[in-house]
Amino acid sequence: MSAKFNTTLPCTNGLSLPCCNKCAQVNYPVRELCGKCLGDSLTWRSVEDGGTVQSLTALHYPLEKNFSQHMPWRIASVKLDAGPVAFAHLQPGIGCEERVTISIAQDEIGNCVLVATGEQESAKQWLRSINFTEITT
Repeated sequence: MSAKFNTTLPCTNGLSLPCCNKCAQVNYPVRELCGKCLGDSLTWRSVEDGGTVQSLTALHYPLEKNFSQHMPWRIASVKLDAGPVAFAHLQPGIGCEERVTISIAQDEIGNCVLVATGEQESAKQWLRSINFTEITT
């Protein structure tokens, strides 16, 4: 059985991240204070969903049974156009320095996670094949 965990990401369409109300810095990972000015007033806002893959790795051994049929599982470090760097599940066929779209998807037990995808139709097929649900509302 896969583990349910709280990523604190909102399960909403588009990419929303905490932004500082004082200096406008986009903060990720989620934190209580702004990473730039230490302001304590952060609000979730829609941000640009593009980014560039900086590095990637492939996992060849699953820690969760549900992922065993999808090995190797790729994880990427993505420099978001909005500023921060985020780790995301990476669609196969995408390499370093390539442009991706970052979105929030829900895995089969309800965890909201970041996914980095390329072309829209192949992204939808990949998400379905790994039992992730594209958030559309």
